[in-house]
Amino acid sequence: MNERLILMTKRLFRELFSRQRPGVRRSSGAFERFTAFGKLQRAGALQDALALMLIACVMAAVLPMQAQWEALPALPEPNGGFICGVAGGRIVVAGGTNWEGGKKNWLKTVHLFDEERRQWSTRADWEVKRAYGVCFQDDRGMLIAGGSDGASPVRCLVSLDGVNQGMTKDNDLPANFVLSAGGRVGKKFYVVGGTDDAANIAGITGTTHVISSSGKAERLADYPGKPFAVAASAVVGEGLFVFGGMNYDEASKAPVNATEAHAFSPAKNSWRKLEPLAVANRGLTAVTLDERHIYLAGGYTDDFTADAVIYDVKADSYRKAKPLPYAAMVALVKHEGFIYCLGGEDKKQSRTDKFYRIPVAELLK
Repeated sequence: MNERLILMTKRLFRELFSRQRPGVRRSSGAFERFTAFGKLQRAGALQDALALMLIACVMAAVLPMQAQWEALPALPEPNGGFICGVAGGRIVVAGGTNWEGGKKNWLKTVHLFDEERRQWSTRADWEVKRAYGVCFQDDRGMLIAGGSDGASPVRCLVSLDGVNQGMTKDNDLPANFVLSAGGRVGKKFYVVGGTDDAANIAGITGTTHVISSSGKAERLADYPGKPFAVAASAVVGEGLFVFGGMNYDEASKAPVNATEAHAFSPAKNSWRKLEPLAVANRGLTAVTLDERHIYLAGGYTDDFTADAVIYDVKADSYRKAKPLPYAAMVALVKHEGFIYCLGGEDKKQSRTDKFYRIPVAELLK
C-alpha cells in the first residue's frame, strides 16, 4: 500500500477536523485540554479508517479483477476414482466409485459434458465396472490402462474416441495397475507404482512399465523411492513427473503420506530426484499448465485439502497457487484454455458431484 497516499489522505482529514465551527467560543484550562485530547484520539482513528477505505476503493478501481473458479452443472452422480479426460471435444467421466448407505458402489457408466450446451449426457455403459485406472490422452481421444472392477484388477486397455469405445482382448497387463501414476510421453504410455487391489495397501509397488498400443507391457527401471500408490503425475516435454502419494508402513500396518518427487526420462530409462513436497500428501492431482509449470492440488494431508502449488520444472521449485474450489481428491483436466475440476473423495466414505473450471492463465498468475 502506498504510504505517501496514506499520509496525504490523513493530512486532508486532519485539516477538515481541525477547523473551528463558527459561533463556538473556545474555553480554556485543563478540562479543555482533556476533552481536546479525547477528540484528537477519536479524530485520528477516524482519519486512519477513512484513509484506508479511500485507498481500498482506489486500488479496487485500478487493479484488474482476478477470475475465480466458475461453477458448472454438477456431475450426474457423486463420483471419485473415475477415469477422466477429453474425447470428441467433450469432457469424459467414465466408471468410478461412490457410496450409498455405507456401501461402496463400483460404476461403469460413461458421462459426457458438452461445453457449448452446458449439459451432461450419459452414454452406454462399459462392458465392466472400472475405477482407479490410468488415463492417457492423445489426438484421437483417451486410452485407459488397468484399474479394478471392485473384485479383481482389469488387465486390458480400453479406448474412447468420443463416439466409439473399444477394449483390447486377451491382454496381460500387470495386475498392479490399480491406483498407479502414469502418462504419455511421445507415442508411448508409461505406468508407475500401484497395487493389485484398491484395498491392498500392503501390496503397493515401485515398478515402471511402458505399454504398447497392442496392450503389451515391458518392465523398465524401477521407481527409486519407496513403493507408492495414489501419487500425482504429469508429463512435461519428454519427462514423466511423479509427486507424493501413499507409502505403506510395515510396523504400523498403515498408510503413510509421502513427500517424495521424481522425474522419469524414457530416453535414458532413468529416474532423477526432485525437490520434495513441503507437505506429505496422498491423492493429490497434477495437471500440466504449459511447457514449464505443473499445477498440484487437493488430496489428503492430515485431512482433505484444497491447497495447491505450482511446480516449476526448470527451477525445480514450488510456489503457492490458487486453491481448489473445494477440498477433495479431485480429477483435473485441461481443455481449450481451462482447467476443469471434477468430483472426487471429499470425506471418508463420501464422494462429491461438484464441477468447476478456471482459465489456465489465472492459475499461472
